[in-house]
Amino acid sequence: MKYPHSIPLWCTNEELFSANAPSRIVLSSFGTKWNDVVVEQHHFPSSEMADLMYKQHVIVINLGHSMTCEYKKEGQFRRFFKTRGAISFFPSRQPFFLRSKLERGVFANVLFLALDPVFVSRVAERLEFDTDRIELTEQRRSADPTLHYIAMALRAGVQSDDALNRMYGEGLSTALAAHLLREYGTATLKPKIGNGGLTREKLVRAVEYIQDQLDTELTVSGIAQAVGMSPNYFGKLFKESTGQAPHQYIVEARVKKAKELLTTGKFTISEAAHRVGFVDQSHLTRHFKRVFGLPPKRLLSRRRPQIVV
Repeated sequence: MKYPHSIPLWCTNEELFSANAPSRIVLSSFGTKWNDVVVEQHHFPSSEMADLMYKQHVIVINLGHSMTCEYKKEGQFRRFFKTRGAISFFPSRQPFFLRSKLERGVFANVLFLALDPVFVSRVAERLEFDTDRIELTEQRRSADPTLHYIAMALRAGVQSDDALNRMYGEGLSTALAAHLLREYGTATLKPKIGNGGLTREKLVRAVEYIQDQLDTELTVSGIAQAVGMSPNYFGKLFKESTGQAPHQYIVEARVKKAKELLTTGKFTISEAAHRVGFVDQSHLTRHFKRVFGLPPKRLLSRRRPQIVV
């Protein structure tokens, strides 16, 4: 299968670099539901890339034979022996020079991970870091077990049906971004002071959105987007404002709405369950009993008129 290059290289004059290294992409997350991370596995021979840059934050992991690489730092050429598992990190918009040397007929086997800089900034915001003071630096390491573990999980996801699961990609890309911020950032990354919860305007908008969308597949990401916030940061402030995590609040809102429907006498338990977004009657019953202390059938029986003999 032929995959497109989804991690393009750019010249320092902002023009797209058209003469990409003669690599062959053997695995790609292209076409998946993952929006914030791109995963590509390449095979390529010896190559040289001078004064180029990525517009994404790009991590490169050597999966194959050891190779000798040369790079430029502070105007000086330096040599780096990349063993299996070695890591190179290229921050967004930072020009680099890289030359890889391989024996004739030998191809490098390399995994590329590219993160959207905007997404990384959102993760920093969720972690309460000052996004104006984030600076990631170009680095090369012989190993990074945590990063390698996340990368292999993403690669395995592409190889399986997990690539169709947006939550799988979002969770791992968030963990990857958090690791970069912690391990590949400078000391200028400083925490911000929290505001103690959502503003009244955002809280009202979030609650109204939840009430309007009870019959749909509500997600924290969807609610956060509706109020203009990142999902994790929204979830934290929502809990501070309401005392409940968004998921807990949604479940209770559905149960209360189901009770309103049932008390009208116009709906069966199954109908009410589907109208407020529960999977089935038993799903509603379980949460109904937890919230109100009795199953919905007992509520309905209490409302039936007594027959006078």
